[in-house]
Amino acid sequence: MTKFTSEHFGQLINPRSIVIAGASDKTGPGSYNLMENLLKEGIDKTIYPVNIRADEVLGHKAYKRVRDIPEAVDLAIIMVPRGAVAEAVSDCVLKGIKAVLVVSQGFADADFEGHDLQDELVRIVEGTDTCLIGPNTIGIANSFDYFHTSFQKFDLYPRANALVCQSGMFVLASADFTDGLGIGIDIGNGAEISFNDLLPHLGADDRIKVINLHMEGLADGREFTRIASEITKPIVAFKVGKSEAGAKAAASHSGALASEDHVVDAAFEKAGVMRVDDLDEMTDLNKALLTYPDMKGKRIAIISISGGGGITMVDALGECGLEIATPSQSVLNKIQAFNPPWLEIGNPVDSWMAVLQKGLAGANVEILRLLLEDDEVDGAVVLLNAYRTTGYESLAEWVSGIADAQRDFQDKPIAMWAFGKNQHEVIEKAEENGVVAGFSSPKRVARALAGLYRYHNEIKDRKSEMAPEPKGTSSDIVENILAQSEGAEALGTETLEILEAYGIKTAAARLATNAQELVKVGEVIGYPLVMKIASEQILHKTDVGGVKLGIQTEDELLSSFDAMMSDIKAAVPDAVIDGVHLQRFQGAGVEIIIGATRHAGFGPVIMFGLGGVLTEILDDVSFALAPVSRTEAEAMIDKLKASAIFDGVRGAKPVDRELLVDAIFRVSKLMEDFPEISELDINPFTIEANSGIALDARAILQPGGA
Repeated sequence: MTKFTSEHFGQLINPRSIVIAGASDKTGPGSYNLMENLLKEGIDKTIYPVNIRADEVLGHKAYKRVRDIPEAVDLAIIMVPRGAVAEAVSDCVLKGIKAVLVVSQGFADADFEGHDLQDELVRIVEGTDTCLIGPNTIGIANSFDYFHTSFQKFDLYPRANALVCQSGMFVLASADFTDGLGIGIDIGNGAEISFNDLLPHLGADDRIKVINLHMEGLADGREFTRIASEITKPIVAFKVGKSEAGAKAAASHSGALASEDHVVDAAFEKAGVMRVDDLDEMTDLNKALLTYPDMKGKRIAIISISGGGGITMVDALGECGLEIATPSQSVLNKIQAFNPPWLEIGNPVDSWMAVLQKGLAGANVEILRLLLEDDEVDGAVVLLNAYRTTGYESLAEWVSGIADAQRDFQDKPIAMWAFGKNQHEVIEKAEENGVVAGFSSPKRVARALAGLYRYHNEIKDRKSEMAPEPKGTSSDIVENILAQSEGAEALGTETLEILEAYGIKTAAARLATNAQELVKVGEVIGYPLVMKIASEQILHKTDVGGVKLGIQTEDELLSSFDAMMSDIKAAVPDAVIDGVHLQRFQGAGVEIIIGATRHAGFGPVIMFGLGGVLTEILDDVSFALAPVSRTEAEAMIDKLKASAIFDGVRGAKPVDRELLVDAIFRVSKLMEDFPEISELDINPFTIEANSGIALDARAILQPGGA
């Protein structure tokens, strides 16, 4: 349970009094003097400068150390060299200062000594009522109360949003990145206070309508997911540092494919966090969420004086999953009346001929209102030709009419794509009314509207869904298998027994160590057969010739055995061969993989995808954090690019989706129940119309569990 309370939050973002440790009397351009900035801006706060070599700083009495200040203080800002930071933080603890910002650099952002120094800061505040933000931070910016802690001068552009970031540039340039900013907090290295500490307070602040996150890393992803899922306002995340490093040590398909970025995506999906790919999308999504109160459907009407521009907009909307509206015939007939008979009206609506008759503003606004009155239309995009560089006047009446229409149809967003030399002035002027938003490209329009639709229809009102408790599981059997395997790094056929214990049907596998046993086992199981190499050192059997399918006769079985032993010896000469496993050949069905891997901070991550030898080649997989709900399991199946294969293609029957969902549930439950299992692969799992069976499986163990 965090110690970061609403009192800490209040003293951080809007303190009554401030200590500046390392305050300087150097002023003017290039001084980067926080105290000078605050004094020039006339903030209504008491400032206590601390400077070991001065009695006075910028007209204020200076103190040698923080502990020398006689009064109680809300916020301490520490800007001393890194070697002096620990002493300053200790003084803050002694003084009972609840919020401490460490601006100083050279900690975990630097060398090994810096890492040790940062650990020392955490130890100093541990168990106290002092909370540490940073180090390596510019601190906070609060447009609502006009207060910031940046040593660089910058302009605040107030918006009803917030940003928690790990780099000060995102606060300083918030006009570009989040379309302005209400409250910005740079956690820097995040030594103590993290996203998880700040999110609940930003969620509870009624002044904030959208929360933004700039993330370089996410330590406690499971707790983040819980906290974010409880917040009832949009959360937009820009996660950088996409990395495959986590896959390098993986011992299974699941581990190799579940990169840190895949796992973060799964956490965002579970929590309802909207991830953006770039900073333009972050800006535009903020603009849309803060401007438009709702968006009920995907059907978009387009109004353009350019046929080519309209088609370009159609393509962009389609790529983002939105639909081109089909207006009712009665509405199209009314619009047709403005145009000559030879110009057939559809969507996009080419308004140029109507403009010649009714004027630029008159024609376009009348057409816009007709479309918005139509129940077949959920929103509109208007193309504005901002060609002239001499001013906004020629478009002012048009834009004013758009704003008036938006006020009358608040649940049908009207977005503007302004193009031409004057586009930025047109957008800025159009947005002054606060009810419509403008964008500089079709892609930016489409992504903003798609994000707006997703939030209002897929995220905002979704209810928390409990993961089901699968019936017919026997944890005792699994406990016995794991106890007997103590010290082993991986499990082969024992994994199939574990799956059977958790209600997942498997193809029985029997071990044969020589030709005589091979024949006997083959007779018991019955032809056709599958033969697989049995070796702890060989994970991907197919890659080294360790799998033979569809063996029909005893002679073929014996010859295949000899050939496999020869191939394996050549490919993996140091491998210890235990023999081969024989199974009944299952020829029909779609091969899939169901797997899991355990990630630090996130817990079990479940994977689903196409299986067999194509798993890593196609990389057509999806992920979800355990426990997996029914909705999440169904979404995992639908996210595959080749998901249509489960509905039957080229005469094949649809597979049993209920069985797939059930298998995902059971794997999720198994991973939650047994932290000793680090990674799990069921590959392939063959699914048909009325049945499914695990043909091969492997588990990687970790001593003592997670």
